[in-house]
Amino acid sequence: MQISVTEFKAKCTSIFRDIEKQKKSIEITRRGKIIAIVQPPADTGIVPEHFLGCLHDTLTFHQGWQDPLGEDEWEVCK
Repeated sequence: MQISVTEFKAKCTSIFRDIEKQKKSIEITRRGKIIAIVQPPADTGIVPEHFLGCLHDTLTFHQGWQDPLGEDEWEVCK
């Protein structure tokens, strides 16, 4: 679907609602030339509830992690 930039400016809120409901993109034109395409975000398949906390219990701290590196370790870490 194509609409002019003037119409988009006048009706942008309702256009965004339509894009969200219909899951279709819209082309915005100026003098018949496409200047922008507005589309709904791609479905990533990531459910926020599953994403948050997915790294829980995967990080461990080792004794002395905050101690400065010695000369031997500094050379290895370069």
